[in-house]
Amino acid sequence: MKLTLLFCCALLLPIAVLSEEDDISSHFPDSQLIPMSAPPAQQNPEVREPDCEKYEGGTCTRQFDPVCGSDGKTYDTECVLCQHNRSMKTNVKVAGKGPCHV
Repeated sequence: MKLTLLFCCALLLPIAVLSEEDDISSHFPDSQLIPMSAPPAQQNPEVREPDCEKYEGGTCTRQFDPVCGSDGKTYDTECVLCQHNRSMKTNVKVAGKGPCHV
């Protein structure tokens, strides 16, 4: 009896999963076109310029206060992001506080 019940459950589980996927695709027909992870600048509309004026000395502290750059990379601090922009002659903006979620 237990073996029969287990066998029936094993047969019905894939059918339930498939019908759930069909239900999602009928509600969201273009779901294949939505990217799973967009670049941070697209995820957070509050992308801002880093405040590099307060880090003009060129030396950053060793604290860890991560920021997510608009290039999708996590910088240890906003100061480190400013150093990167100066040395690489780029204009990476702050996409958010904390590490980037990839």
